[in-house]
Order: sequence, then C-alpha cells, then structure tokens
Amino acid sequence: MSVARVAIFDEAPLLQDDDERRASSLRQLLQSAPGFITGYDMREEATGRLMSVTLWESEASLEAGERAVRNRPVGDQRGIRPSRIERWVIDASF
Repeated sequence: MSVARVAIFDEAPLLQDDDERRASSLRQLLQSAPGFITGYDMREEATGRLMSVTLWESEASLEAGERAVRNRPVGDQRGIRPSRIERWVIDASF
C-alpha cells in the first residue's frame, strides 16, 4: 500500500544562506531511500507558505526515510520544521 507524507509550513520559514545546498542534499537523500517514489516542494506565492509532498511504496519505507532525514549531519539540515505532518494512503494514481 503506497502512502503520501504531506508536510505543511503555515508560515514562511526563515531559510539559511545556503538553503539551496541543504535542500539539494535532502532531495538526494530521499531519492536514494528504498521505497521512495517521488516528491514535490510547493510554495504559495502570495504568502511564502511551503508544502512538501513525498510518495512512498509503504509505511515502513516512509518511516525509514524519516529516520534518515532526522539522522543527517547538522550542517545538511535545513533547520525548518513543519507546522503539521499528515499521512495519506494513496488509493489511485492517474
């Protein structure tokens, strides 16, 4: 059963000067994680709010991906935390 992880940042986060490098290292880590399908980073232009959606082959692969992200070196962490995280079961893709 495939699952989606939706991380919502209700307020525009303060980003590090080297955030693009940090974000790139995060994307590379996720792309290399077993069970990762795809991901999207979205921004609401008017407010700067962010949303991150990642799709996973299973709940177990999503949890392993989350652990890998938490265990990254501090210098690679973006230092931003979502306001909330939701998990969704994927019923269909089209």
